[in-house]
Amino acid sequence: MKPSKLTRHLETRHPEHSSKGSSFFKRMDIVLKRSRLDTTGTYPQQSFTCIGASYLVSLRIVRKHKPRTIGEDLILPCAQDMVQLIFGNEFAQKLSYISLSNNAVERRISNISDDILKQIVKQLLVSLIKLFSLQRDESTDFSSCSQLMVYCRYVHNNIFKEEFLFCRELETTTRAQDVFELIDNFFQDNKLEWKDLCGVCSDGAPAMLGSRSGFQKFVKDKSPEVTGVHCVIHRQALACKTMLPHLLEMMSTIIKIVNFIKSSALNTRLFRELFEDMTASHQTLLFYTQVRWHSKGDVLK
Repeated sequence: MKPSKLTRHLETRHPEHSSKGSSFFKRMDIVLKRSRLDTTGTYPQQSFTCIGASYLVSLRIVRKHKPRTIGEDLILPCAQDMVQLIFGNEFAQKLSYISLSNNAVERRISNISDDILKQIVKQLLVSLIKLFSLQRDESTDFSSCSQLMVYCRYVHNNIFKEEFLFCRELETTTRAQDVFELIDNFFQDNKLEWKDLCGVCSDGAPAMLGSRSGFQKFVKDKSPEVTGVHCVIHRQALACKTMLPHLLEMMSTIIKIVNFIKSSALNTRLFRELFEDMTASHQTLLFYTQVRWHSKGDVLK
């Protein structure tokens, strides 16, 4: 971009404009910026179509809980092979414009998640009945990462809706104050009011129900009209621990049978062969775990 090279280019390639002043080139610059290079609109249409296809594939990947690299490593090559075999190489070549790399799929999933959150927050803000309730639960996964999950229930177009609101990591301690501050920061970022909160559902832990430093105590300080509810599923789990004698005896017997079969690889293979001969629908057994109380019913089935 040296002035001498620009002057030589102007005099050799565009001699008819070499004698014109700077005002002419400024006008040309404005005209070119306003004009469309692709007057047919084909390129933007193809670009939007490819981006839309990338979003659809990313949505299916996250719904099936598959790794993000599967889009570029498996889905796109398979789609190109099928299209090339059925429609030809020309149509298969167009699929190469769809971006399904690891970073692209990660961005698509993040954008979809942010858009869903914006829609839910917008419905909470514009609802005629500006009241909603929260259900929160904090649990630690196998990697010792404590995660807080919050669900909301509200009225939209005269219909009760229940949606997943957000999930945040508790980096250090998991006290009631830490949970409250995390939810309070979310309310401030999304312009939600504590006075619109009418109910909070949580487990029966003392950190949640404490009268002095419990989570519901912090919530009532912000909104005194809030109603605190003990989670029905947690109450069901507590009730299931005290079973009737004949039900407890049956459950203990089934657990012993399952443990006897699953504790040995030989027993597991013999059990599978037996059920294959019986043409049974299921050929494996589930372990009963005390933490996941839903598995109790699955084991019985």
